Amino acid sequence: MEMNTSWNLPLLSALASMLVAQGIKIPFQRWREKAWNWRLAFCSGGMPSSHAAVVSALAVAMGLSYGWNSPWFAVSSVFATVVLYDAVGVRRQAGQQAVVLYELINRAQEAGIDLSGVAAAQARRWVHRGHTPLEVAGGVTLGTSIACLVYLMAH
Repeated sequence: MEMNTSWNLPLLSALASMLVAQGIKIPFQRWREKAWNWRLAFCSGGMPSSHAAVVSALAVAMGLSYGWNSPWFAVSSVFATVVLYDAVGVRRQAGQQAVVLYELINRAQEAGIDLSGVAAAQARRWVHRGHTPLEVAGGVTLGTSIACLVYLMAH
């Protein structure tokens, strides 16, 4: 079932989901930490997962646009599954290991061992790279909702 619109709805859905997810992170952080952090618009990690939102929007938009039995939906669903697994599994574990590494670096520096600060800065950047299952679920919900909304607006 070929889509007969001049817009690329899967791409539009994915991009809109990314922008909305990144934008929502700022007020979520404000609500949780009582401080504005505008850099979150350009960072990975946090609620909701923009990775989850993008791949979910892409897969759902492919299904809506080309059919749930199409190869486009199949490929995008497999891609989404890999990204979602990575976001909640591999990247989260890397973030947790970065927390431990950062703590070890701080303790070593407090003990007078010079580590030049580069390793500490790199470990600190990785602390918030992974996602909790709730953050991924939030991204999936957001991406699915945006894909459905974009599809309905186009039809």
